[in-house]
Amino acid sequence: MSIQKNKWHEVWERRTENENTLRSENPKEIFMELKRINGWDSTGSMLEYDQFYDQYLQTRNELEFSPRFKSNAISSVFEVGCGCGANLYLFQNDGCDVGGMDYAAHLIEIAGRILTNPTELICEEAANLSWNIKYDAVLSNSVFSYFDSYEYAKKVLEAMYNKANQSIGIIDIHDIDKKEEFIQFRRGLYQDYEERYQDLPKFFYEKSFFLDFAEKHNMSIKFTKPDMKEYWNNEFVFNCFMRKMI
Repeated sequence: MSIQKNKWHEVWERRTENENTLRSENPKEIFMELKRINGWDSTGSMLEYDQFYDQYLQTRNELEFSPRFKSNAISSVFEVGCGCGANLYLFQNDGCDVGGMDYAAHLIEIAGRILTNPTELICEEAANLSWNIKYDAVLSNSVFSYFDSYEYAKKVLEAMYNKANQSIGIIDIHDIDKKEEFIQFRRGLYQDYEERYQDLPKFFYEKSFFLDFAEKHNMSIKFTKPDMKEYWNNEFVFNCFMRKMI
């Protein structure tokens, strides 16, 4: 594991949960606590439930590509870098079979307490993903930017391709064309930016990386722009959805 991965791993393993909230019977409160644990409070504020739920609906719609056709409907979802299972919690509550993986043992332990009968929960690095068990869709949300190279990202994409029966979705990919703008924005948030994020960089992508992968694997591909209301990261990231040509 690289220095960068070690540092991020330490960050995620230090995240703590509010047990009372997680034991509540309010699905919205549980979901929002799961998002908080997953780091969505990193800028000092949190989005609202409706903003996250809108993103979930958009993501599910894009994973199905043409949801008007029943043959494209998804009934099972696996998430790479699932954290404590916030996104899977929504898919599960909508009737999907779910599974996930994350390299932070504490977050996977929380996911195991929150999710009901997940098909599998794996504590492992993303590039070591096994595809013995397959799902209609394989998702990765706000994770690819924590990788340290195109080589590593390609290994993860290959594993996601092999694990998916139908489609792949990668959410919040940092756009290399917006790298400097992103860094300047973050510096404006934290006076100690350089110290705070030493050895904790983000990885930025060319869209051509995903286009080349889709072409090689004969997949249809679609890029979308995040449009979560008041989400500060919208301008610096893009989403990518790929579907197998069945």
